Parts: sequence; structure tokens; C-alpha cells
Amino acid sequence: MNWQQVCNDPSLRDLPYKIELNEWGQIVMSPASSRHGILQGLLI
Repeated sequence: MNWQQVCNDPSLRDLPYKIELNEWGQIVMSPASSRHGILQGLLI
């Protein structure tokens, strides 16, 4: 995958988190913060 394909993919638009492409063209999402994980646990 390249950035042009990422930009053209409607399922990847308006994501509430950041994504990157690694050197092999794989999508890598940034990890959630510790605070975010704690809030997720409290909600569950």
C-alpha cells in the first residue's frame, strides 16, 4: 500500500487516530495512551 491508496480509501478517512505506513507498506496505528486504556477498562 502507498499513501495515494491510503488517501483514496474511504474506510481510512476521518479516523480518530493517526496511522503511518511502514517500509513494507503496512498500516501501523499509533498506540493508545495509558490514560485511554484505563478509561476503556473503566467503561467495560
